[in-house]
Amino acid sequence: MILNDNTITKELSMQQETIFWLLDLPEEIAKEIEHNLPHGCQLFVTNSIGTMDLNNTDPSSASIIFLTASTFEKSESDFHQAVADQYNVHQVLVIDEKSHVNEAESNDMGSFLGIIRRPITPGSLSRLRDKALEIQELYTDLHLMAREITLERELLARKNLQLEFLNRILTKSSSSLKIDDVLRIAKQEFSGLIDSRAIATVFWKKNENQEINAELHLPEFKNKNLKNKWRENLLGIGRRFTHRNIENFKEINLNFEDNTISWMPNPLQQIVIPLKTGQESFGALVVASDNVLKLGKDQLQIIHSAGNHLALALRNALKYRDLRFEADLDGLTSVYNRQHFNRVLRIELKRHQRNPKPLSLIMLDLDYFKRLNDTYGHIAGDLVLKKVGSLLEETVRETDIAARYGGEEFVVILPETNEEQAWLLAERLRKKIGKTSFSYDNKRFNVTASIGVASLKPNPLTPGDSLISQADQALYMAKNSGRNMVCTSADICVGEAVSS
Repeated sequence: MILNDNTITKELSMQQETIFWLLDLPEEIAKEIEHNLPHGCQLFVTNSIGTMDLNNTDPSSASIIFLTASTFEKSESDFHQAVADQYNVHQVLVIDEKSHVNEAESNDMGSFLGIIRRPITPGSLSRLRDKALEIQELYTDLHLMAREITLERELLARKNLQLEFLNRILTKSSSSLKIDDVLRIAKQEFSGLIDSRAIATVFWKKNENQEINAELHLPEFKNKNLKNKWRENLLGIGRRFTHRNIENFKEINLNFEDNTISWMPNPLQQIVIPLKTGQESFGALVVASDNVLKLGKDQLQIIHSAGNHLALALRNALKYRDLRFEADLDGLTSVYNRQHFNRVLRIELKRHQRNPKPLSLIMLDLDYFKRLNDTYGHIAGDLVLKKVGSLLEETVRETDIAARYGGEEFVVILPETNEEQAWLLAERLRKKIGKTSFSYDNKRFNVTASIGVASLKPNPLTPGDSLISQADQALYMAKNSGRNMVCTSADICVGEAVSS
């Protein structure tokens, strides 16, 4: 016999026990049923409906209630309703040879599995039992079909939600070329898919010496120890993917809401999503939860697909940032160019007006630079400009913006810095330049710089245009006062004048 789902169900159904309830039957009829009881049936005799708990019948078994017409008529409507509500409970009308009730009349009385007449035989009882089991099997099949349809609907609904998730990831992440925006979108969407609370990334690439440089994008942390642990966690992920030690790295804070970590890194509480284009990996996205993550196979597949979309978006954002960075740099000195300086200054001036804090500007000009070019040549002049750009990067803070303003002039934007602090930095810079020895074509020489310093005090009504003009006036004063000195917009000059 070849078994399929239907034959197995039928075989199991036929093996189930059938309960015969004899409800207030005359004694001779009850004995007759008991004497002819089919195999696999259990008999219960009762004179009261109250002893029958039809609401708690075993759904895997069939129950048949044998009763006379008079008992049926005396029973209450609640009893009839309880029988009608149970697909595995049936009624059989027992008619003796003296009764004149026919089948048509029994149908008018109610819904019966069948009618049984005396004399009662094993065959008649077996047919009733089989009919009850067939009905039960039919209802079981219908129930299984309904359950399968429900599961299919749930699965389809889940697939639709996942496709909507993927569509949002693809659409939103492709709409921006800013790394922060892409990561913010990923954080929002993953928190809706799984129980995630924060997101972090590590990017890596080789430098000209074939060393691995890493870039960590970190969320907020409750304390410094947590930050140290997560930093090592991200660097460890980078080492596993690159099979190289990572010693050179920089950190960037992800400044968006609801992205804070207050727990130690745990492999069971994070999903590491490789970021790669083709076969080349360039980073990893870490989705973190404060609980152990239990994910289904379909969730892992959808996360993998989302990772592919995000990898492309983040790769484009990184390339755009690098191109933008190169476009903002001065080709000779590698500090920012004037275009970038103007853009940043506008931003800082607006920030100063919204949230009044001191803002300072340094304007630097190399003394007698034309004479240097005429004496040693323009190649020597370029060498000096490159070195001064390098000295600027070494001296200023990460939050400061150093740029080449034009020719031999440089500028430095100093956010949240008052004039006294700016003067100290400018003086340190002036001394560094003056102590630097240059050499070209076996000739050694030194250069000096004149520097003007200006500052806007905390005042939202202070016009931003005045900052450049004040710094320029201070620089003019430094040159007219003998050069190689620092002058402020408050008419204070300190330095060592040089002769022409």
